[in-house]
Amino acid sequence: MYRIKYLLGSMVTIFSMVYFLFGGVGWYMGDASFTDILTCFVLGSVHLGGGSWMLIASLRDYRRERRRVDAIIRHLIKSNGGRVVVSELASFAEISEDDARDYLEKRSTSDVAFVTEGRNGHDVYYFSPQFWYN
Repeated sequence: MYRIKYLLGSMVTIFSMVYFLFGGVGWYMGDASFTDILTCFVLGSVHLGGGSWMLIASLRDYRRERRRVDAIIRHLIKSNGGRVVVSELASFAEISEDDARDYLEKRSTSDVAFVTEGRNGHDVYYFSPQFWYN
């Protein structure tokens, strides 16, 4: 969900620049009334505020999901002796398998891990015992 908020927030914030541009050009050229210029700046400010709020909410949701996935992977590493299956992480964390695979790929670059591919295409990651409590 944080990705949708991020995209919408980005689009709304960029769209606010259009309002500011129209207001600035109208003010610079002198052919727009005060009400038109004020309307452009008010609408631009409202869009900028809404887009900023959506971007901040997206960042909060991303961090919340990352903390939840970190806690789940710590539990899986500890309970399975360092063995983490991508599909298992995806089902426990309620994320897609691609996101789980990307997360484990990133984590395996910073931690000591071995990767094997299972028979059905399910990747299995083996983390070193010294990283059980990470």
